[in-house]
Amino acid sequence: MPTTYPVTLPPVPGDPETTWHAQRIGDTVIEQPDDGWPSATTLFAIDASSSAEAELRVLAWISHSYEDDLRRATATAEHQAGPEHWHVSLRVLGEF
Repeated sequence: MPTTYPVTLPPVPGDPETTWHAQRIGDTVIEQPDDGWPSATTLFAIDASSSAEAELRVLAWISHSYEDDLRRATATAEHQAGPEHWHVSLRVLGEF
């Protein structure tokens, strides 16, 4: 089930790329619909024990490390890529 920001985010470790094996694994795709907000969607990989935890960790990591405006952002665990390792898409609405 997708997780939409704002939510209570978990604490972010000092080096989430190492601790959570967090990484961007796809190019950002920008969509410019005729109606509504434009969106940017990027695929990430991250360690977590569940899909819900993976979604929260991606939101926390991006919010902490990149200080992006995540209002109206949605993280969706796409699939489990390995034991306790998930691929999560992050869709952010806004002007790009």
